[in-house]
Amino acid sequence: MNKPNNLPFGPLDASALHICIDMQRIFLEPGPWYGEACLSVMEPQKRLIGHAPSRSLFTRFITATTAEQANGSWQRYYRHWHAVTQTEAGPEVLDLHPEILPLAHPGNIFDKLTHDAFDSVEFCTRIANEAPSALILSGIETDVCVLATAMSAVDLGYRTVIATDGVASSMPASHEATIEHIYPRFDQQIELANVDTIIRCWSVP
Repeated sequence: MNKPNNLPFGPLDASALHICIDMQRIFLEPGPWYGEACLSVMEPQKRLIGHAPSRSLFTRFITATTAEQANGSWQRYYRHWHAVTQTEAGPEVLDLHPEILPLAHPGNIFDKLTHDAFDSVEFCTRIANEAPSALILSGIETDVCVLATAMSAVDLGYRTVIATDGVASSMPASHEATIEHIYPRFDQQIELANVDTIIRCWSVP
C-alpha cells in the first residue's frame, strides 16, 4: 500500500490521463442499477477533473437496445436486466450525470458496449495517440467496469493508478474486497491512492 503522501512509483507528469468511468444517470439515479454509494465519489472526482480538465476522458456504458440485439451471453444478461435496455429505460439515462456532464465535451466522451473502456476502438486510438505516462482511473463500479479497464491497462503496460475515494460500487462489500484484496495482487502494476495524494503528485501546466 502507498505511503500517505506519495505514490509508490513516484510522481505523475503532465502526460498522465484521468479516465472517468461511467458516471452516468443510469447508475446515479433511482432505477434497477442505482448505487447510492456511488454518489459519494462525485466530489472527489470533480476535484480530480478540475486539477487537469484537459487531461480527463470520460466513458459511457451503452446498454443494448433490446436483448435480442446483444451478442452471445449478453443476450441472457439483458433478458435478466431488460429494464435497463434502451427500449425500456430510454437512451437518456445513459447520459453522464448532470454534475459531470458540464466538465466533459463530446471529443472526450467514449462509448463502450462492454465493461472494459478498451472495448471502444475510439478510446484505444485516443490512448495510443496520447501515449500517456500513466492512466488514473476513477468512476463506477470498482468491481466491474473500473476493474475490467484496469486489467486491460495493466496488460497493455500502462502505469495504472486507482483513485480509491473516486471509485465506488452498488455493492459496498465487493468494492471493499476489490480495493483490499484484488488490486493489491497487482502491486507492481496498480497503485492505490486517494484523490488528494494524486493531485499532490500530479504536475500539470
